[in-house]
Amino acid sequence: MTAAAHPLHWLPNALTMARLVALPVLLWIMLAAEGPTSTAAAVLFTLVALTDFVDGRLARRWDAESRFGRLADPLADRLLVGVGLAGLIILGRYPWPGPVIIIARDVLSVLAFVVLARRGVVLRVDMAGKVSSSLAMVATALALLIDAWWVDVLFWAAVAGSVLTLVNYARTARGLVRGSGSTPA
Repeated sequence: MTAAAHPLHWLPNALTMARLVALPVLLWIMLAAEGPTSTAAAVLFTLVALTDFVDGRLARRWDAESRFGRLADPLADRLLVGVGLAGLIILGRYPWPGPVIIIARDVLSVLAFVVLARRGVVLRVDMAGKVSSSLAMVATALALLIDAWWVDVLFWAAVAGSVLTLVNYARTARGLVRGSGSTPA
């Protein structure tokens, strides 16, 4: 006999969908803002980011993890950070290279994960990647809210962390490909 699903088993996926739906609203708020910060954008960004923590925790607690959630949740996270970083450029908060480096790391990482998975090589997000992504999310939220030197330091630390984790993932992927006998494309 299988355990009954939690009555709110649908909620984690609904929160992920809400994050995706909120992204155009966040972008619109940032386009309408006068910069270099936007309290409204920072608040919405933070609320949307918090749903990531909540939906994952609920899915695990209620044994409501799904294939949709495994795919859509990290996509929603990456898109949220990407929209937030684009907003920092739009607001004139940072020059384009910093945000673009973080976005490029995310895009390259996602592509590598997909290409390797299709070859039967599983590359997992490690603790350094989680810390780097969290740092980028926190730094983006703070940079949308506050124009202060310490936020700038935090933001540029997130940029550096993105570069370091990309190098780490590349090294790890290379080792996994060598160990599996696959040849890179």
